[in-house]
Amino acid sequence: MMNEKNPIDMKNLIITNGMFIIDDIEHSKYNIYYKNVPGGGGTFAMLGACIVSPSNAISKGLKWIVDRGSDFPEEITREIKSWGTDARFRDDFYRLTTKGLNYYEGDNDLRKFKFLTPKKQIDVGDWVATFGRETIEEIHAFHLLCSGSRCSEIIDALLQVRSEKRIKPVIIWEPFPDLCDFDHQNDIESVMQREDVIVILSPNAEESSRLFGLHGKEPTSLEECLTLAHNFDEFMNKKNMCVLRCGSLGSISISEELDGRRVYDHFPAYHFINQSKVLDPTGGGNSFLGGFAIAYALTKSLATASICGNIAASAIIEQIGIPRYDPINRTWNGVTFLDRLKIYLSQSGLQYDIDEIYKSLSQ
Repeated sequence: MMNEKNPIDMKNLIITNGMFIIDDIEHSKYNIYYKNVPGGGGTFAMLGACIVSPSNAISKGLKWIVDRGSDFPEEITREIKSWGTDARFRDDFYRLTTKGLNYYEGDNDLRKFKFLTPKKQIDVGDWVATFGRETIEEIHAFHLLCSGSRCSEIIDALLQVRSEKRIKPVIIWEPFPDLCDFDHQNDIESVMQREDVIVILSPNAEESSRLFGLHGKEPTSLEECLTLAHNFDEFMNKKNMCVLRCGSLGSISISEELDGRRVYDHFPAYHFINQSKVLDPTGGGNSFLGGFAIAYALTKSLATASICGNIAASAIIEQIGIPRYDPINRTWNGVTFLDRLKIYLSQSGLQYDIDEIYKSLSQ
């Protein structure tokens, strides 16, 4: 008889404080203008987790809050429901839905973002009010998108809610880009030195270079990324970890300290051989962390989570906005997660067993 995962384990896997945002996307250099595109860090994180989820039961373990204002498009509601997550809709028809503008500028096509309507942040109190205290007690991993100071506040509030003190909450933290720099280094380091939670920090390479005062010099090679990654060694306590997102170069995971040393592993980006299918990087980092979070919640393996993060990001960046989803065949842009896993491991040359990885995510 096969081992069945405890239903409680499957029911409450990950949750995000990321907001749902309706995006406008403008890239005047390429004459790209899109309106009313589903977006926001929480949305793309949940999409990334959905891409990795091998079953409807696992998708249902993805918890997030969608705040709908008076102008919320019905077609977006239908789209979100089709993903099969545990999305909870909060309606307030006295406000507009949170909207933002993604735009690109400069020779390096640096992505910028600004809010077009007032935002409505999500905190621990919102989680408890929406899902109940028992659910928050059982969540396996918390995806946070916020500044260092706010991350500390959320962790403090979370520890007050959770009565089981022996089990440390797992925090997968995406620092807010504009506040991930040398001026805010102390706030970020104070979170990474905490011992009452397990924190997996995940900035991108450009943000990390600013964090360590390298004047925003973004690494352009794997060697430079690895050099940058070693800055995090003493920056974190022994039990906390980091996943450095390096764009087209993939990701570098930095393990907890074991026997006096950390392990640094590189995982290529899914499209590293052929970039022709990469149309828009918007949401790629968020979706990486959603795929990473669900895989880490299920397996507690940095390697499996990193592989899944790169695969999740691959589907997001293949078009403007969100990928096409077929809920019957569980395909994203016509490809299943299992097929993407096979392609990724084959192309990357990573020595991991496909069946073992898929089984670890499915049982």
